[in-house]
Parts: sequence; structure tokens; C-alpha cells
Amino acid sequence: MKLIKKIAAIMFAFMMVFSLSTNAKAESGSQDADTKGTITIDNAIDGQDYKIYKIFDLESYSYDAEPKDGAYSYKITEQWKEFFSNRAGKDYATFDNATGYVTWQGDMTDARAAELAKAAILFAKDTTNGVSAVSVEPSKESNTNGTVKLTYSNLDLGYYLVDSSVGALCGLNTTNSKVNIKEKNGQPTVTKKILENNTEKESNSVSVGDVITYQMIVEIPAGTEKCTLHDEMKGLEFHGNSHDSNSDIYLFDGATTFKKDEHYKFTKTTNGFTVEFTEKYLKSTTTERHVVISYNAILTKSAVMGNNGDANTNDAWLTYGDKNTVSTHSTTKTYTFDFPVFKYTGDLNNNPTELSGAEFKLYSDSTCQTEIKLAKTDTKNNYRKYINDNEDTEANIITDATGRFTISGLAEGTYYLKETKAPDGYNKLKDAIVVKLERNADGTPFMSIYQNNKKTETINVQNNTGSLLPSTGGMGTTLIYLIGGVLVLGSGIVLANKKRAKAK
Repeated sequence: MKLIKKIAAIMFAFMMVFSLSTNAKAESGSQDADTKGTITIDNAIDGQDYKIYKIFDLESYSYDAEPKDGAYSYKITEQWKEFFSNRAGKDYATFDNATGYVTWQGDMTDARAAELAKAAILFAKDTTNGVSAVSVEPSKESNTNGTVKLTYSNLDLGYYLVDSSVGALCGLNTTNSKVNIKEKNGQPTVTKKILENNTEKESNSVSVGDVITYQMIVEIPAGTEKCTLHDEMKGLEFHGNSHDSNSDIYLFDGATTFKKDEHYKFTKTTNGFTVEFTEKYLKSTTTERHVVISYNAILTKSAVMGNNGDANTNDAWLTYGDKNTVSTHSTTKTYTFDFPVFKYTGDLNNNPTELSGAEFKLYSDSTCQTEIKLAKTDTKNNYRKYINDNEDTEANIITDATGRFTISGLAEGTYYLKETKAPDGYNKLKDAIVVKLERNADGTPFMSIYQNNKKTETINVQNNTGSLLPSTGGMGTTLIYLIGGVLVLGSGIVLANKKRAKAK
């Protein structure tokens, strides 16, 4: 009996259940043929399939008081003879061909028990072995934590294997006709974060063309089957391994040297990728997997731009189990912003005159040495941060007939807008205009625009004309010129005579 209890403890740890039940009310004696048992699975995952396989029949038992040590007699079931005669089970238990009685073999170490547990579940799942589950519909009761309680009633007493579509279940009880199993599989989960300066973030802002590093933590409970990570991006494009350029993506769990196609399969999709964990990897251990996955992505020209709170999302989720159950999604948000500019003369609040032909450049430093190259994106005088590819063309910022232009695709931060050429007849601005873009202090994604530390919705740039010197027209102007010339000439003659007089 002590051997059986040891097996029970071990199998709890390795996501398996062989459930043997006896008459709980009897203090001594043998099995009552009319006694039936129940198996209750608490914390069961709603929507998953749970299958119960009967391994051994309980022939008889005898025990006295607690802890109910005693003797138990089992007989092999027909469907499991192959497993315990010619397959992996023969190393752990044997049976008499004539009588069917089962005898445990050797010492049951933790490692050997784990091997037996994995082998039994694989044998049961292989349809060619002809093993069928017990045909019993469970009653279902909802729990307050979102799980359910499943109760399988009217079962013949015996030794049972319980499996779920997520993976193998855990629990073993050999001393009671009412067996309670705590579902310990849990559900695979994924958590995605943006990694900036070794800090994890759920959202950020970048400029078009900037590289973003993402990190995901995938929790894979022991026994999980058919686990695939899905990653879908909007306004973003996959840009490879954040650690090693020789592989598509970086994976780490502290124990595995991940090899593509051996431990996982990586597939690029139209707007993201998938990582399918192989059966070899999922079956390689009976402990929970804590997988770190990281990669880079680029904010593309198709990104959502503007200050109204729209985000470029990066969404991750898992599918797992026989039913491809979908996990909770984990999503990050990336923002990129714009600011409009209005060039005018006169009174801004009283019919200002729009000025065309003014030219500007945008800089990232106060000395205006580091220019931010821009590309014109349409006929409406919209400009976006330039990306060095075959499609973009660098362009100078020039105000149109309405005196306006817009610059987009910028991260939050401080920029310097410098006028390089004023409209004809107007004075060029001496100093650059300081433009500050920042997300609202309350944490909302909306952008605030500041012009020289004053909050605004549009960067307003005023030009003034140069000074116009007075003049007269027609003959009067000519006479002034003539008189001026005579006076200059006369002055020259006087000076010359004075010099001759001194010389004499």
C-alpha cells in the first residue's frame, strides 16, 4: 500500500491520474459488488473534454482503520493487456495471463513513475491501440472562479486514468469510493510587453521607421498539448530576432537550446507570425514551461498617425489542446503623432493673410544641426518622416496656397521647426520654433502640442514684411537726384582747393 501511495504523490506532480477507489464506509472486509464510485474534477476548465480510462478492475480489498493501509487485489482490463505485456507498462507492473491478477514490479522512484505516467497517456491517446474511455456524462457545477466542477458518477471501482483535451490531469486516490481530483493543469497564457531601456511597457510612441523590441512570456503547464503562439500586428512589420540575426526569433526557457523545426516551428504570416511548439518539446518535461520570446518590429508607413488616440496594436494569443482553445489575448499599443502648421501675416484672430512659399526644416536638436528628413505623402501638403527605401523621396517643406502643411509620423518629444526661406517680401524668422509633443498626463493616449511652451492645436507662424523706405515719384525724384549730385560735386571741388592752398 505504501508503494501505491508513493505513486499517487508522484503522479500529482506529473499531470496524471490513476484513480483507484474503495468503499469508504467499510472499516474492514472485502469489496461490495454493488458499490459504485464517483470521480469529481474540481477547477475543471470549462469547454475542455475530460476522458476517463479504466486501467484495472478492483477485485477485492481489505483494510482496517486510518490510514487505511491494507491489501488490494487488481485485475487487468482487456484493453490494457497490450500496454502491460508488450509496451512500456511491463517495466512497472505485470499480470498473470491465467488469472489476470496484477503485481507491481520494482522500486517506484520519481523518475520511473513519471515515465509510466507519460507512457500510459500516450498509449491511451493512440487510436490504433483500441483503448476507449468510459462512457459517462458528468454533471457540471459552476465555480466562483470561472472554472467548473465535473462529477462522474456510478463508476465501477478500479484504477483510472483521467485525461483532458488540454493535457494530462493530476491526482490519485486509492482509499475512497469518492475521489476528488484538483485540476492543476491550468491554462496556457501569454503576456506581451514592449521592452524599452530594460523597462516593460504596455504602450509607447515612436517615429515611423523606428525599431520596437517586444517580449512575451508564455506559460505552458505540464501536459499541455498542441500549443501555438499567434502574433498579429497592425501598422507594424516583423523585423527579426532581437538577440541573434541568425534565427527568426529568440526563445529561452532556461533549460532548452531551442532549435527551429525540432522544438518549434516558425511561420511568417501576412501581418505577423506563429510559433508552434512541437510535440517533442511539449513532452520533454513534466514541469511547467516558462518560455521567454522576444523579437523586433518596425513601425511602417501604413501606421495609424494622429493625435486622436488611435493605436497601432500588437496582439498575441495562444491556441492549445485538442479543441484549439483560444487563450486570453495580450495586446500592446504604439502611437505616432502629427502636428499642423499655419503660416500667415497680420492678425491671427482677425482675418489673417495666408502665406505661401515659406520653406522650413525640422530638427531634433536646439542647435538645428540634426535634421529630420521628411517625405511628401500626398497633394494636400502632408509630410511624413522619411524612410530610406525605394518608395520615399526626400522633400522640402513648403507652405501651399493656404499657408499650411502637416508633419506626421513622429514620436512624442521636442522638435525644432526652422524657417529657411521666407515668402518674397517678408522677413525670415530669426529663431527656430520649439514644438513639443507629449501624451496627456492622465495617461490617455491623446497628444498635446506645445509651441514655445504654450499649448496649442496648430503651430501658428507669423511673418512680417520688411521696412519700406519713403520715396517720391516723377520729376521730383529726378531733381532730388540732380541736386544731390551737384552738392557732392561741389563738395569735392572745395576740398580739392583747400588741399592746393596748404601745399603752397
